[in-house]
Amino acid sequence: MQVSLKYAEEHLADLMSAAYRGEEVEIAAPDQPPVRLALVVPEASVKRSQRLLGSGKGEIWLADDWDSEETNNEIADLFENSVIFPEIVPEHPEA
Repeated sequence: MQVSLKYAEEHLADLMSAAYRGEEVEIAAPDQPPVRLALVVPEASVKRSQRLLGSGKGEIWLADDWDSEETNNEIADLFENSVIFPEIVPEHPEA
């Protein structure tokens, strides 16, 4: 619903009740964009979805050698010999 500013001033309690019921309430003032009256729900009161253990069973696949020494060495080599972590760090002048 959209109401005038004058109406909103006189019926604020009714408009708040409408917002509590989930209705969209817009307040229009002359020569101004409308303002929406909205219910602010504290984050603590929003129920989070519960995760069920085992719900991803069969959807995740790992190679047999995912934690082998060879694989771990290959990953370490990718980190240690990358351009992100050069072996020689250039000297920075003192600030």
